[in-house]
Amino acid sequence: MTADEDPVPRTVYEVAAELAAGRLTAREHAARALTPGRLSRARDLRAFISVDPAAVRADAERADRPEGLERTATELTGAERTPTEPTATQLPLRGVLLAVKDNIDVAGLPTTGGTPALRGHRPARDATVVRALRDAGAVVLGKAAMHELAFGATSDNRAYGRVRNPWRPDRIAGGSSGGTAAAVAAGLVTAGLGTETGCSVRLPAALCGVVGFRPTTGRYPAQGVLPLSWTRDTVGVMAHTVEDVCLLDAVISGTRLPGPPHAAAPALRGLRFGAPRHPFRNGMAPQLCAALDARLAELDAAGVTIVEDDLPDGTQAHVAAAGLPIALYEVSRALDGYLREHGLPLRFPEVAARIAGPDVAELLRPLPGGGPTEDVYEQALTVHRPALDALLHAHLADRRLDALLLPTAPVTAPRLLPGARILLAGRPVPAFPALLRNTDPSSIVGWPAVTLPAVRDEQELPFGIDLQAPPGRDLALLEIARACAALWHLPRRGRVAPCPYGG
Repeated sequence: MTADEDPVPRTVYEVAAELAAGRLTAREHAARALTPGRLSRARDLRAFISVDPAAVRADAERADRPEGLERTATELTGAERTPTEPTATQLPLRGVLLAVKDNIDVAGLPTTGGTPALRGHRPARDATVVRALRDAGAVVLGKAAMHELAFGATSDNRAYGRVRNPWRPDRIAGGSSGGTAAAVAAGLVTAGLGTETGCSVRLPAALCGVVGFRPTTGRYPAQGVLPLSWTRDTVGVMAHTVEDVCLLDAVISGTRLPGPPHAAAPALRGLRFGAPRHPFRNGMAPQLCAALDARLAELDAAGVTIVEDDLPDGTQAHVAAAGLPIALYEVSRALDGYLREHGLPLRFPEVAARIAGPDVAELLRPLPGGGPTEDVYEQALTVHRPALDALLHAHLADRRLDALLLPTAPVTAPRLLPGARILLAGRPVPAFPALLRNTDPSSIVGWPAVTLPAVRDEQELPFGIDLQAPPGRDLALLEIARACAALWHLPRRGRVAPCPYGG
C-alpha cells in the first residue's frame, strides 16, 4: 500500500523539519505529490474528487515565500489578514500537504458534497478551518472523495466512485470521509480534514489505519462547511501520529502550539478507563477481541485501572431516539442555509432529486415533509440528547473514569455486499448502523474522541481503538492518546525530527 518514489509517509513534523533545515522546499514536496505515479495511485483509490496541479504548485511557491501568504481577499479567503509579516519558522505547517473533504470549502476548487447537483459549485472563500491551515503554510493537494452528502459510512459514491481501502482495494475505506483517510494512509498527503456527524472521521481513520480526531463540537469553526446537522457536525483531523493531530488542532483552534514531538509521553499510571463490552463488542471476531484484550492488559500493566462495566440502562434507547431524528430534521434546513449563503439558486428539494446513491436518496428525498415531526425533533433535542449526556457523565463520575475505551468499529475494513450490507459475525447486516454503532453515542452528545490504529487482524487490516472523554477535555484526551500510542509502540511512519517551533 505504498505510493511511488517515497514509500514511507512523512509526518507533519518531519516535513516541517526538512523544510526548515533547507533539505526540501515546499515546491519540491508538492512536485513529488504530483508525479504521474502518485496521481495514478490517487485515481486507483478514488481518493480525490478534484485536484488542481497548478493551484497546488502556486500554493507551494507561496509557502516558500512566506510574504506571499499576505493574500488578497478575492484571491483566497475573502477577509483581510492581521498585519503581521510571517517568516518560515513562524509557519508550523509550511509545505505540509493536505486532503480536504469535499464538503469543506477551498477557494477556487469545487465543493460538490459528493453529489451531482453541486458539481459546478466553486466557492470564492476558504472555510475558516482551511484558512487557518493555509495561513500556517499548509498546501491543499485536493478535495477528497466522500459518501454522498456525508450521509453514509462506506464512501460508496455512485456519482464519483467508491473509495478503495489502501490496504486491500476490494475493501471499503469507510465513510463518510473515506477519501481523506485513504489519501493519508496511502501517503499521498501528510494529513487531512474530514467531517463527523456520527462516525465519519473516526470510522474511515480506523479502517484505513491512521489517527482520527473529532473535537468537542464547537471547538472548530463551521463557516464554509456544507452542513448535515448544526447540532452534531464537526470538522475533524486525520494524520499518521497523535503528535501531528495535536499540532493541527492547535492551528485550527488558535491555541498554543504543542512542544516538540520527541518529548516524553505523559504517564498513564493512576488513570482509570471504562471499557464496556456490550454492545460495542457484539459481532467482533474472537481474534480481534483477543487483540483488544491484549492492549487492555498492557494498559493494566502500566498502572491503568480498567473498568469493564457496561453503560447504564437506557443509553441505547436515547441514542436511537436522538441520533437519526436530529440529523434528518436538520439536514434540509442546514443545507438550504449554506446554499443561500453562497448565492446558489438551488434548494434542498432540487439537490435531493438528483442524489445518485440509492441509500442516501431513500433517507433524504422524503424530506422535509416525510421526516421527523417538530415534536419528535424537540424530544430528541431537549429530552433524549441531554439524558444521554447525563447518563454518560454519571457513568464516568460514579466510577471516577478519565476516559472511555472502545473498539472504533466491530470489524476491520469489510467488503461491501449488495444492498449496502457487510458481514458481521458471519451474517450480512446493513452497513450503516453496524459501522456507526460504536461512535454514535459520543458524537450525538458532542464529546471529543480519538481513534488509534492499535490492532491488526489476521489479514493485517488495521483495527481502531477509540478513546472518548467529556466535552472540553480535548487536550487532556490527546495527551492520553499520545501516552497510549507510546505504550503500544505504534509506528510513527518514519523518522520524526525535532521541529524549530513550539514548546
